[in-house]
Amino acid sequence: MSDDTILQPIEGSRHQNFGGMDIDVMTAGETRIKRLVYGVGGRWSEHVKPLVGTDQCMHAHVGFIAQGRLAGEYPDGCTFDFTAPQAVYIEPGHDTWVVGDVPVVLIQFDYADDTLDRLGIDGEHHH
Repeated sequence: MSDDTILQPIEGSRHQNFGGMDIDVMTAGETRIKRLVYGVGGRWSEHVKPLVGTDQCMHAHVGFIAQGRLAGEYPDGCTFDFTAPQAVYIEPGHDTWVVGDVPVVLIQFDYADDTLDRLGIDGEHHH
């Protein structure tokens, strides 16, 4: 485990490791605050896809990259690339991967199963 505090489990959160990601979940009112740490070399299609059984990540991600660089692509070929510090909005139906030799730390805000409706996000990628 790293000595870098941004990578340490957050006290009082629900902590889990899933597909090589460390995930800490906390709540503030009705909002979930999640800290996702994607390890160096992490790629959704290689590490998470076999666990969830969908072709792409079907979650929307709204928040900010606090550390590292995260790139991704939609099936239609549209790409995105976020480098800390940067706001993030990723629609459902994507693949993502860590770029470089620094873990990615994504701070995300959501409403569990109501995220798309509550944040006004369509369920699929549009240009």
